[in-house]
Amino acid sequence: MPHMKSKFDICIIGAGMAGATIAAYLAPKGIKIALIDQCFKEKKRIVGELLQPGAVLSLEQMGLLDLLKGFDAQAVDGYALIQGEQKTTIPYPNHYTGMGLHNGQFLQQIRASALANDSVTKIHGKALQLLENDRQEIIGVSYREELSSEIKTIHAPLTITSDGFFSNFREDLSNNEKTVTSYFIGLILNDCDMPFPRHGHVFLSGPTPFICYPISSHEVRLLIDFPGELLPRKALLQAHLDANVTPYIPEGMRSSYDLAIKTGGFKVMPNHYMAANPIIRKGAVMLGDALNMRHPLTGGGLTAVFSDIQILSAHLLAMPDFYNTDLIHKKIEAYYRDRQNANANLNILANALYGVMSNELLKTAVFKYLQCGGNNSLESIAILAGLNKNHYSLIKQFANLALFGAYDLVRQSITRLPQAAKILFDAFCIIKPLAKNELSLSAVINDYFKK
Repeated sequence: MPHMKSKFDICIIGAGMAGATIAAYLAPKGIKIALIDQCFKEKKRIVGELLQPGAVLSLEQMGLLDLLKGFDAQAVDGYALIQGEQKTTIPYPNHYTGMGLHNGQFLQQIRASALANDSVTKIHGKALQLLENDRQEIIGVSYREELSSEIKTIHAPLTITSDGFFSNFREDLSNNEKTVTSYFIGLILNDCDMPFPRHGHVFLSGPTPFICYPISSHEVRLLIDFPGELLPRKALLQAHLDANVTPYIPEGMRSSYDLAIKTGGFKVMPNHYMAANPIIRKGAVMLGDALNMRHPLTGGGLTAVFSDIQILSAHLLAMPDFYNTDLIHKKIEAYYRDRQNANANLNILANALYGVMSNELLKTAVFKYLQCGGNNSLESIAILAGLNKNHYSLIKQFANLALFGAYDLVRQSITRLPQAAKILFDAFCIIKPLAKNELSLSAVINDYFKK
């Protein structure tokens, strides 16, 4: 079907967080959207439940902040770090706040907002294959309708693939290499007292980190890291919990934790890292986890998703109409360029921090470094919150952390010089491949002069 006769301006594959949100944002502006998904029921996920202030700010700028109301989402004011008997808190800068919530409830709010627009058509089915014309341009998608099982097609000048981290269209639109960095064990603790209310908590006492934060007025999400690339068996999970988690659970959380373990209500999910490496094809663009993923330790996933939506939408809304496919192609190229620059800090920090938290020397160094306060903690938390996107700031803070840790060891005793050298070497090995994937030298230099 020629583009001039298309019923829709955009076909969105996947009504998850990315697809539903861009539909909710663009639809009120009169853009005709086909929103296709196999299942529109509420999903149960154990990540995507902490919105950093950068994500909340993006929702506000898009006029979607009201979507956080009406389902018991909880304000989060900053982070608490706990290592043994030592504790320190780091507030978000300038009174910004994050939000803890049930991912599924939030997504249903976004979907309802999108589907309330007459310009959005809900299509219940499984997307099968991208459609091409004789010039190998993407002109839509085929799908199997859920009720009839008939194979049907949707045609549109632009197809957005936002079908998550198990995307069926990644091979068509990217050269990405997805790796599993570890697994998260997810538990919900009911009616427990966190050491610091309205805070995300990072527990550093054990060999691997675990984190928690409120997701409703009476529920706390607990995420426990299980290192390695292989899905842990049940016996290994229990042994890991007994040795590396249970002894370090705070007293106020212990009874809720024991009950959650007893009832066996935990879920396990893989944590992925995948740098964005898109194949730019006319008529299609990737959005969200289908394109780019980072370790969820820092809660940066939704910050990146909403940033992507803002950037892509700004380019699309600058077009007079959707009939000019050459102009759409230029906007897609600009989106890929701009979003890499905007999300580099989130991607690097998430995986770098996971590497740091899994290294005993660096883990101790980061606790002491942030405990010093001042610019050490202020600039670091602004980067984690998605508020500081300056690449030079990230590289500077990471280098300062490594140097601080090395100096602290040598200051204790000159005999610890080999360990100091190891900290510097380990830090370099953590940051180098991530920076190579996500940054260009020119971007860091430009940010140096903008700092």
